[in-house]
Amino acid sequence: MKSLFDLVKPLLWYVAVIGAVVYCIHLNREDGKDEGYRLGKSEAEITVAVLRQEYAVEKQLAADAALELLRAEQGKSNQLASQLADSKETLRQTTDRLTGDIARVTKLYRRALNAQPEPLPAAVFTVGFVRVWNTANGIAPNPAMPTPNGSGRTPALASGTGTADDLDSGVTQEQLLTNQVRNGELYGVCRAQLKNLINWTRNESK
Repeated sequence: MKSLFDLVKPLLWYVAVIGAVVYCIHLNREDGKDEGYRLGKSEAEITVAVLRQEYAVEKQLAADAALELLRAEQGKSNQLASQLADSKETLRQTTDRLTGDIARVTKLYRRALNAQPEPLPAAVFTVGFVRVWNTANGIAPNPAMPTPNGSGRTPALASGTGTADDLDSGVTQEQLLTNQVRNGELYGVCRAQLKNLINWTRNESK
């Protein structure tokens, strides 16, 4: 019996050694799985962090570009506004200067350069003249324009001899010239605004 155990004993050792080796391999495989999982997770986290950083950089670059564009547009807008303000100021100065000249150029006149100044003869501007003047300037005709006697009756709009169009409107040369000076300033402002709008549109299309 003892001799049989002696024979089997080495075999048992081999089995034990093989079992130990298999167990160690199993442990190594489990450790490898854990290590692989940790390595994969770490790499994934690094990749996500890099992508987040790249996204943040791209987002910041886009925000900077939008801010720069906004500043450029604001600069253009401020420049156009400044130009328009300068144009308005120039037109206002011209209006003030011409308004100061109105009284002088509508009161006296000379028959010749070496003649003495005389009172300027009154000019007659008919109701029809004023109607055409106002209509040409975009002003609707007044349906209740008073007649010279102040009756306030509505004149006929038809043209021709004997109609209200032929009556004296009572408008003086000074009033007419004042109206023209003011209209000139308004038209100048409109031209300046239109010019700035055209310039802005051209800049936007580039």
